[in-house]
Amino acid sequence: MNCQIKNNSNMDMQELSPLIDDLASAVQQKVGLKSMPSITLQDDEDNADVLLGKTAYYDPQNKAVTVYVTNRHPKDILRSIAHELIHHGQNLRGEFDKINAIGEGYAQNDEHLRNMEKEAYLQGNMCFRDWEDGYKRNMMESIHRKNSFKRRNTIMKKYNNSKNNELNKLLMEKFNLGKSTLNEAHCSGNRDEKEEEKEETIEEVHCMGQGNRGDKPCPECGKQKCAGKDGGKKIEELENPKKADLDKDGKVSGYEKKRGEAIEKSMKDQDKKKKNESYRRQVRAMMEEILKFNK
Repeated sequence: MNCQIKNNSNMDMQELSPLIDDLASAVQQKVGLKSMPSITLQDDEDNADVLLGKTAYYDPQNKAVTVYVTNRHPKDILRSIAHELIHHGQNLRGEFDKINAIGEGYAQNDEHLRNMEKEAYLQGNMCFRDWEDGYKRNMMESIHRKNSFKRRNTIMKKYNNSKNNELNKLLMEKFNLGKSTLNEAHCSGNRDEKEEEKEETIEEVHCMGQGNRGDKPCPECGKQKCAGKDGGKKIEELENPKKADLDKDGKVSGYEKKRGEAIEKSMKDQDKKKKNESYRRQVRAMMEEILKFNK
């Protein structure tokens, strides 16, 4: 329940008005006010020049609080409002119906009014102190939450960048990306004649024989270096010829070689499949972790 605030002063209410509402709500909850008074902020230059001038007063007939604000600190204004709100609570309880005319020295001469002032000073000041401490604590917690949120965002940004870089690196390595596989074409100017002669080679006509095998010359043409009908292609050897030698005679027949090649190819395909699956699991795990932290 917000107070009706009237500003008859030159004060900027943009920051003060929310504080007055918050303080009034805190006092209302503390003492159980069923209704709220109107609050007027009043300028009075003459009163401000008086050393012990008026600070505020409560009108029980109109249920209105008037606070003099000229040259006063906002915190002191709020303290006066808390004091007058306690008088408003006393009015709602009917305490003002028990008093006579109020004159000079009423707080010293009238026992009932003295007790009312004691209550207003004690509860008003303590309500204000409790509200002030709570307001500052909430403000600091809000600042801490904002800073924590900023720190968390910074950490998550660095973490996500790191994970993204790691993921990109794995993808690049897996698919051989990021490295230039094309050589730039160079001009042929100023090249040595020897280099041109090396590049301008004419393929010789190969014989249709088996070609040389190790130190043995080709049985067809008798040359020590003969590519034979394979055209110089490298003949793949078995990685484990002993396992391919089924009859253990120390020689690998054509059937044994083909069988061994098929087995070795199958094993290589299985290894490649396992590596691909392992890589996919790593990528999936990293993506799930990134998505989990981005929630």
